[in-house]
Amino acid sequence: MTHAQNHTILLAEDDRSAREVTALVLEAEGYHVITTSNGTRALNILLQDATIGLLVSDIHMPGGIDGIELAQRVQMNRQIRIMLISADPRGSFAYFPENVTFLSKPYDRRALLGAVGGLLHGALM
Repeated sequence: MTHAQNHTILLAEDDRSAREVTALVLEAEGYHVITTSNGTRALNILLQDATIGLLVSDIHMPGGIDGIELAQRVQMNRQIRIMLISADPRGSFAYFPENVTFLSKPYDRRALLGAVGGLLHGALM
């Protein structure tokens, strides 16, 4: 059993093709991936499923809760590693939550797996 098989990731991404490709890459590494298309559903899932160890969320999503607000709400309710993704530079956001990793779009397989691996298996454990 690999380290990846011990980790569940929630992926919140409104772009269907980006969500599917990202999930496939993560699943190919052995991660268990739960997907959703908006922040409201992601928050509900996170509040009900304590097995999720990492939230990967797009910042710009429909449904009332964007990725930044999702990260803030999750951090108020539980300790979890969070990575936000966006095509906009990190510095373009008026507020960016503390203790949250940022991954710039477009990202490739290596960048995604490096960021996820660093969060789940690195010094932050």
